[in-house]
Amino acid sequence: MKSGVRNEPSSTLIQVNARKYAPRPIPIQRVPRMPFVSTPTPPVDCLRRTLTVPDCLRERVPSARLTGPAVLAVSGGADSMVMATLLHAAQPMDVRAIATFDHGTGPFATEASALVVSWARARGLPVRSGIATDLAPREAAWRAARWTFLRNVGREFGAPVATAHTEDDQTETVFMRLLRGSGVRGLAGLLAPGPVLRPLLHVGRDAVRAHAAAAGIRYRDDPSNDALRHLRNRVRLELLPTLERYEPGFRAWLLALGESAASWRTDVSRAVDEHWAPVVQLEGELVRVPRTRRRLPDADEAALFWPEVAGRVGIALDWRGTARIAVFTTKRNTGLSMPLSGGARVRSTRDGWTLERTRAGS
Repeated sequence: MKSGVRNEPSSTLIQVNARKYAPRPIPIQRVPRMPFVSTPTPPVDCLRRTLTVPDCLRERVPSARLTGPAVLAVSGGADSMVMATLLHAAQPMDVRAIATFDHGTGPFATEASALVVSWARARGLPVRSGIATDLAPREAAWRAARWTFLRNVGREFGAPVATAHTEDDQTETVFMRLLRGSGVRGLAGLLAPGPVLRPLLHVGRDAVRAHAAAAGIRYRDDPSNDALRHLRNRVRLELLPTLERYEPGFRAWLLALGESAASWRTDVSRAVDEHWAPVVQLEGELVRVPRTRRRLPDADEAALFWPEVAGRVGIALDWRGTARIAVFTTKRNTGLSMPLSGGARVRSTRDGWTLERTRAGS
């Protein structure tokens, strides 16, 4: 599995013919001295007050709930143990199973996984545990193996996966996307539409930990979270605190930027449905876009819409792939085929275009 950022051509592509779908341009080129929208919400101080469980967390998020049945991804850390405890107490029938993954990185990972298994069994919940073997010591490899495992568990129980990402994870993700030059789609971060549920995404990490302390929830801290060799840790521990100190409200601006980008993605998705009417076929591995008899799409429209179409079958187009497919689909030629990076291929037929995932050797 490839972990990366979806990049698009320049922000001028926001201007499309169907202007009612074009949101206000999002400034993504200049980060310093941005006009910040508000100051961060202070975390709930649960440790200095007597609150009934889970009223402490509910002060920040009145409805930290699932929208339906789910498999809970629980690592054994504070965030995921709080999520599992809250959701099992509030919606026991919707917690279909607990999934935990041992990255094989040492005693901590094994102990954290064992804690999760013990917690689930004590409550009579189905639990599935996985372990990584022969992985390169890189975050991308761990993430790929973990998500392969989680998706398999989700399919076993016929339910989406829910993770314990918090508001702080969203802030860090948006900032990292900015560092990597992501386009507007990528700046939505964890708010991007998709199959993964994130019931704690609007709760701060400090509030979650305060609730864990107030409720006596056991968890295991991962010592690798303090290792500055990982970019996310450096962002969390050094870069964001420094920027917030010199530009108060910087975190709040990052959250607002992510929300604006997510809203923009929703507008683009609606425009794609209305103007292109894509049809996903073959169990979600191929998407077909009918060729309109009125006109061919222009390059800007194609570059705006294709990343959304590709995302529906799990294909992430970088800016090069987006530019290539935009040019390819503005020609009248049919019977052509072009490979794209990331394991994809686009074909041109008399009736339209197809974009499909490809396998090695195909």
